[in-house]
Amino acid sequence: MAELEQGAPDTVSNEDRSGVTGRVLRLARIDLSERHRHPLPGPLVAATASALAGSLLLDALFVLIGTDLFPSTRGYVHFRFGDYAGLTVIGVLAAGAAWPVVALVSPAPRWLFLRLAVVVTVVLWIPDLVLLVGHQPARAVTVLMAMHLAVAVVTYNCLVRMAPATARPTTSQDHDPDRPVRQLAAALAALVGVEFVLGVVTLASLPTGRPTAWVPPGAVPVYAAHALVGLPLAAGAGLLVARVRRSSRILHLTAWIGGVGVVAAGAGGMLTVSHPLRLVGIGLMLLGPVVAGFGYLLPVLDRMSEDDASPP
Repeated sequence: MAELEQGAPDTVSNEDRSGVTGRVLRLARIDLSERHRHPLPGPLVAATASALAGSLLLDALFVLIGTDLFPSTRGYVHFRFGDYAGLTVIGVLAAGAAWPVVALVSPAPRWLFLRLAVVVTVVLWIPDLVLLVGHQPARAVTVLMAMHLAVAVVTYNCLVRMAPATARPTTSQDHDPDRPVRQLAAALAALVGVEFVLGVVTLASLPTGRPTAWVPPGAVPVYAAHALVGLPLAAGAGLLVARVRRSSRILHLTAWIGGVGVVAAGAGGMLTVSHPLRLVGIGLMLLGPVVAGFGYLLPVLDRMSEDDASPP
């Protein structure tokens, strides 16, 4: 890094150094040239299971303590096990799937994963703030926010400590002209994951039987969070399609599969405005991010297959 700052020659392209995408990815410490071993499947499964069990246990404990300290919150709808357990399971499984991806694309995976955990926690607090604005009991909502924070802390520590990413020995590699494109795809995969979590939170917080409306009453914060993630995701998807014209076949597939998924998710969001078409829209909103995530992770999966095939 010091050599780069002093103007020493390097193999990084001018586009990667001066482009906005390159600067953002460097700030986020995303660099596919720095290779890390993905966590072993056994420890990763064990860590995810431990995080899930610990998170559900803490959720129940927070509800028990909260209702004991604040008797007025007993019977609160979001304190039902079926209400909070589903979101907890989805969140922990998403984190378990994200950790090996972060380890593959970042030279500082724990640094990046911690900041992603903070961002996701703050995003998940938005529906809680919506509940406060809707005059839900402040004490009960405070307990919910504490539960989200506890789940994030437990999940992060279980994954990075029980299934660590071990740095690979550095090897001399020829300059990869497609590296900025691969890095953009990795960034879009992360945005798709955040947008998927937001979509699940939205489905859980808004009734499916609501009348036709562009923005349902009380849903402005949730929709604003969707826009903050969705707009750069859509722009990035279009940019990636434009940049892969001279790239490899795998990157062409990455751009187009990811783009189709993003378009499908956006179309689903538009369809949910209309009550008669809402179920179709919800289906597209759930299917689109899965397709997009698969597409944008194709370069990572391709690299993993190359790593497994290479001799130790």
